[in-house]
Amino acid sequence: MTGAWVYCELPNMIASAPKLDRIATSLKSLTDTRTLKELFYDRLHYDRVSETISTRRFSDSVRASLGDSEPLLLANGGVGGQFKVIYTRLSSQQIYKQEQRGIIESLLGIHPHSLFIFSNQAQDDWHFINAKHDEKNTQRRLLRRIVVNQREQLRTAIEQIGELDLQLIGLDRGKKAIELSLSDIQQVHDKAFDVEKVTNRFFSEYKLVFESVEDSIEGIKDAEQKRLFTQKLFNRLMFIAFVQKKGWLEFNGSGDYFKALWQDYQKAKSQPLGNFYRDQLSHLFFAGLNDPDRQGDEELIKLIGNVPYLNGGLFEEDASEMVPGIVVPDDAIEDILTKLFDRFNFTVSESTPLDVDVAVDPEMLGKVFEELVTNRHGSGSYYTPKPIVAFMCRETLKGYLKSKCAEDGDKIDRFVDDHDSSDLADPEAVLNALKSVTACDPACGSGAYLLGMMHELLDLRACLFASNNLGAESVYGRKLEIIEHNLYGVDKDVFAVNIARLRLWLSLSVDGDKPQPLPNLKYKLEQGDSLITPVAASQLSGNVLNLWKEVSEKQDIAERKKNGIRTCSVPSLSK
Repeated sequence: MTGAWVYCELPNMIASAPKLDRIATSLKSLTDTRTLKELFYDRLHYDRVSETISTRRFSDSVRASLGDSEPLLLANGGVGGQFKVIYTRLSSQQIYKQEQRGIIESLLGIHPHSLFIFSNQAQDDWHFINAKHDEKNTQRRLLRRIVVNQREQLRTAIEQIGELDLQLIGLDRGKKAIELSLSDIQQVHDKAFDVEKVTNRFFSEYKLVFESVEDSIEGIKDAEQKRLFTQKLFNRLMFIAFVQKKGWLEFNGSGDYFKALWQDYQKAKSQPLGNFYRDQLSHLFFAGLNDPDRQGDEELIKLIGNVPYLNGGLFEEDASEMVPGIVVPDDAIEDILTKLFDRFNFTVSESTPLDVDVAVDPEMLGKVFEELVTNRHGSGSYYTPKPIVAFMCRETLKGYLKSKCAEDGDKIDRFVDDHDSSDLADPEAVLNALKSVTACDPACGSGAYLLGMMHELLDLRACLFASNNLGAESVYGRKLEIIEHNLYGVDKDVFAVNIARLRLWLSLSVDGDKPQPLPNLKYKLEQGDSLITPVAASQLSGNVLNLWKEVSEKQDIAERKKNGIRTCSVPSLSK
């Protein structure tokens, strides 16, 4: 970064690379309260404050997460010091989001406009949190989080936190830092923690890198096959980029797997004929992650390190990849590693509407696919926003449960909408209905509705366990069961099907405590045209074909009705 200029998102503001370098130095050395104060006093120019905040009015559960410490009013800014910076050191080594929300809700009553900073007890894991009112419901707070620790790529954190500099904010508004209003500072904080900005940057960079890599690959003449090969390469690398955050891959003692693997290749490359994809990545994909019987292969371990068996179809080598003469240049791989994996922070935490990490999460893969990779908008396909997906899945589940369970309709509504199972007459029957439901999306795209349905089923089963002690499986176990027994999808676009499978695999891996083989989704999510029945029927497996036959029979009955033929929409649920 030295010797360059970096343009920030704030209008008319330019932050020099040396200034961002100083912020980078502070974040990389963030190990105690002293270095945190240095960041805000010397780098971001907030006013010095150091006052503990009484927890006397906090609930017992909130106080328990603090141990012997109390929140510290670390700094303030603007006219009258109205905007606050509050630091809280938690008593545990692990930082839990639910604990953070409880503390933030307790503090907002005293300091409604604040930046909240949390660390674990060891102070080697830091969360910077912006709390913003939900515009549709002012009683709810939207939490946006930037994570800083030695395991994260810090470029996003450096750029976003660099925007909080009161001197730069004042310069942009023609004011001194002490003249900034509360609104001035709050607006900048809201914008700096806007995940959409990070998302858009990632989209743009992903598109450029994807197209560059696709153009550089040699040995594949057919354009569609070349794009499919490129997508498989990106899917595999993206999956590994996410799961390496779980600590499941290690090379030469380093958990930063890709970086260590690439550096080792660069050191060992003694001749120009070496090729990273051929010499190491192909062995990682097709021998390491795809072969359960390679234990004790010392040569392979030396080449790719310690990796788990995952497979699930993601790391199977198909016929098109076995064609001789395919070359992925080293420059293409280097672009993926440096322009995507080194630049952006990847998180395996799945976002909720009220709590989002300002980082690249698994859900972004669907948006990348819809917006940038295949231009599905040209065919009238659009990415459905998460709240709409959740609403439609809940409404569908209400109708299904009312038809399968002898329960009052209002009780089902409360159960699905509010996760209140306290007045269900037979919660065990409801659980059995949830376990036996079959959800099929006949035009699944990149899997938005499949993921949405999975999360709704997961939340409802968790509710039944919490309230009625039914279904004691782990979150991972419930997810695996839902993916294996409840979800099916079809799409005529093979690229979409690949992304949908990848998102389900990633969602499952998020909650795994240790690496487990991935479920094979080849016969759960399939390529096919659900509107052209003779062709689709010949392409679908038994499970999906049975669903299609059921739908087809209902269509035939509808068409025979004498009161006119109505368009028969494909039902999303059946038993």
